[in-house]
Amino acid sequence: MRKFISSIVLFALLPISSFMSAQSQSQAVLVNETLTYDVIYKWGVINKVAGYATMSLRDEGDYYKASVFAENAPWANSIYMLRDTLYTTFTKVGLYPLEYTYIAHEAGKYKKDILEFSHNGDLFTANVQRWKQKSPGQPVVKSTKHLEANGMTVDMLSAFFYLRSLDFDNMSKGQSVTVNIFSGSKKEKLKITYLGRKQLSLNNRNFDTYYINFTFTRNGKVSSDPISGWMSADSQRIPLKVEGSLAVGKVRALYTGPNP
Repeated sequence: MRKFISSIVLFALLPISSFMSAQSQSQAVLVNETLTYDVIYKWGVINKVAGYATMSLRDEGDYYKASVFAENAPWANSIYMLRDTLYTTFTKVGLYPLEYTYIAHEAGKYKKDILEFSHNGDLFTANVQRWKQKSPGQPVVKSTKHLEANGMTVDMLSAFFYLRSLDFDNMSKGQSVTVNIFSGSKKEKLKITYLGRKQLSLNNRNFDTYYINFTFTRNGKVSSDPISGWMSADSQRIPLKVEGSLAVGKVRALYTGPNP
């Protein structure tokens, strides 16, 4: 569930240098904003809003700060309590992550990860501090870890903003790109496949979208089912819909509008 919530902001992790050498008019400009989503659970005849997510971006001079907060709808708390918060700080030039924080309260468990990033050429590293409580009443255990990867590397939130600097109109249908992603105790690969333009009906409106499919792998093995995403094909490049499968049923995140 955590990976799906995070994937609201992850369905187009494509590095700028792969497809462009300069800004084009079709690219979005990052601005202060707050985007909101309903998370829908569907299984058989059940089709209910199971949670909500809010993503915000703020311009801080030489860098950006972004956050995501996700929580259950009240009716779902008795089934699975979820409160996830993600923060990231990343540079304006290159959009490189500087610090990433993930805080989770899930089914009575607590977890907090803080990653401090650096890079030298193609080598990206992160020093990780982790706090984890397996169940209520148990002690919070602290640990540390060091992550390294060659090639463009992002965190679970800063990655989304690469999407806003890409010229999808110059990409070929079926073209794939793989980047590294650090998330707490592990590093993974994210493969993104661009599947062309597609019309999407949402909230009584029709949208022209870029349609994308992506998967996570770890140590060469797929670590999640494929996830599909639809992003507005305009200057804002807003993620409008994300869909993935759970062990039972499906989950969709649907854009409900800006909330400045």
